Amino acid sequence: MRLQLVCTDNNYKGPNEHRWGPGTREIYSLHYIVSGKGYVVFRGETYALSAGDSFMIFPEEEILYYPEEADPWAYRWVDFKGADAKDLVARTGFSKKCPVVRGVPDTEALFHIYEEGVYGETARERYAVKVYLLLTYFFREAAEPGEKRTYFEEATEIIRNSYWKQELNVNRLAGSLNVERSYLYRLFMEHAGVSPQEYITEIRMERACELLSAGELSVQAVACSVGYKDALYFSRLFRKRKGIAPSNYRNKRTEGA
Repeated sequence: MRLQLVCTDNNYKGPNEHRWGPGTREIYSLHYIVSGKGYVVFRGETYALSAGDSFMIFPEEEILYYPEEADPWAYRWVDFKGADAKDLVARTGFSKKCPVVRGVPDTEALFHIYEEGVYGETARERYAVKVYLLLTYFFREAAEPGEKRTYFEEATEIIRNSYWKQELNVNRLAGSLNVERSYLYRLFMEHAGVSPQEYITEIRMERACELLSAGELSVQAVACSVGYKDALYFSRLFRKRKGIAPSNYRNKRTEGA
């Protein structure tokens, strides 16, 4: 499905006394403060911003923003609109209650949307993707506090998305989540009743059964497809768990089909 997002402008404004508003616009406009300080006045509230802060201008909402005289800000901005714009912005930390987000990692480089010499439909689609990517850096972890995903949920999703990788193991899984291996072990024992390694193996065997039942791949190909380089090791592991060799499992399934 095509992304319904259009970048209408993006640029950089160096330190100066430029101020805008109060007024409204018909588009969304995301600003990132590169250096200096400034102020945003929105719905009766005044927000003081400095380097690393960002603010969003919402369509048809009156806003005023201006630099601090002693240390005027420099900022980058991206203007965008489109059918998907409202829903995407709703996933970020920006809202009409507070149009400011602080403490986001350096996103300045992502504000370089336009490319010299790139025009037409290809350019519009590429720019839309870049705006989307930029917005993801401002996405909240969850819409409501109670909906935040747990480490266990994150871990099981990683496993299901990468069980076929030979390098997937408990150490890499813990590293991806930035948690201790012992903590991950406790989580899996609590929520799944098995260790993380056992869970990985179960997912791999589950997929191996599906592939063997289809009867289209060799045992070697199935082993590789579920994360095992050594087909003999895979066969021993499969037999230990299923009580039957993978080749016999495949033959029985295909014969009964």
